[in-house]
Formats: sequence, structure tokens, C-alpha cells
Amino acid sequence: MTINNRTRKLLWGYSGNRCAYCKRELIMDATTQDDESVVGDECHIVSDKSNGPRYNPEFLIDEIDSYPNLILLCRIDHKMVDDQSEKFTADFLRGLKAKHTRWVAETLELATFLKNLPVTKSIEAAFLKVKSSMPELIAEMKKDLTKEGKDLIREFFIVSKRWALNAVDHYFVYYFEEHENLQGKVHVLENYGFVIDVTSKNVNKYRMTEEFIDLLLTS
Repeated sequence: MTINNRTRKLLWGYSGNRCAYCKRELIMDATTQDDESVVGDECHIVSDKSNGPRYNPEFLIDEIDSYPNLILLCRIDHKMVDDQSEKFTADFLRGLKAKHTRWVAETLELATFLKNLPVTKSIEAAFLKVKSSMPELIAEMKKDLTKEGKDLIREFFIVSKRWALNAVDHYFVYYFEEHENLQGKVHVLENYGFVIDVTSKNVNKYRMTEEFIDLLLTS
């Protein structure tokens, strides 16, 4: 069996062209020299192979390529969930998919609502939305900005505590271990224009906008 066109359209449509785990876009824009690049995979939650990830002999073979058994992921996260199938169980991936499709629907609904608001109200409404969806991260960012001598810092890294990171006196640092789906949350901030990706090497680095900082400090 193969994934049919209707199922494929449902999967990409409900997923909003985003990885269900990290939220990155899954189609890269074309360049002047090359066509678009698809970096997303249509992944099976339950494998049809006995040695495959999350294989279940009682799972109906006719349901293998059905929409409920598929999740859209970037290629990095696809490999991760299949390599670590004890952690990323079938139930975990189904929950992740459901949460992601709700996020896509709510984000699109909010975007439509914001288009009809005056610019100032639109920005404030967007900030309230992200504040309610990631209160711990927003609170930590606000706390960092109010520390003595830190009020002019604008850039931050998102890293694992296992990584060695030098010369961070002039940056804020937020850890994957302390914030669930931290990369996805920062992508949301980026989508709303509250932070800018200024990564230059291997570690993800972002810059807060002045508008975002004003909202943080007055919230």
C-alpha cells in the first residue's frame, strides 16, 4: 500500500507545512539557481515492519497508510523519533500530532483575527497569545531583562545544559531541559516578529525586538 493523494493532502493541510515536533517549515523557498526543497517526511506512527519502530502485530495492515497513522515531521525529528521509539511511543506521537493540529488551527484563526485589528491592538493581542501559551519562558525573559546591568542585552541562545557555551556574559541563555519544546516556542515568537534569528554558527541565537521588550516589561 501507499499513501493516497487525499490522505497526503489532509496530512500536509492539517499540519500547516510545519514539523509537528519542532515547528520548522517543511518547504524551503526556491533560489535563483534551484527549485524548492522539501525537508518534511510523511512518517508512520506504527510501522508495518516487524523490526520497525512502534510495530504492533495487532495493528490492521489496511490502516498503515491512513491519516490517523501518519505524522508530518522534519527529517531530523523523523530520524530521532524512529531511533528512540521507546521514548516516542505510538501514544506519544498521536498526542503530539493532535496538539500540533490544534496549534495550527489556533494560529491561523488568530492570524485572521489580527488582520482585522489596528496595528497596535494586533501586536498586543499577539503578545497576550504567546504569553498564555508559554508563560514560564515569557516570565524568565522578563526577569532576565530586569536584572541589574542586563537591561540592554537583546540577544539570547537556546541550548542544552550538556553543551559547553563560552562568553555568555552579554547574552541570555535558555535551556531545552527547562522549557518543553523550546525550539518550537521560539519559532512562534519569530513568526510573530518578536524575535529575529541571528544564528551565525552552530548554536541557535536570536535577538529580541524593542517592541517585544516593551511588551515584556509592561506586562
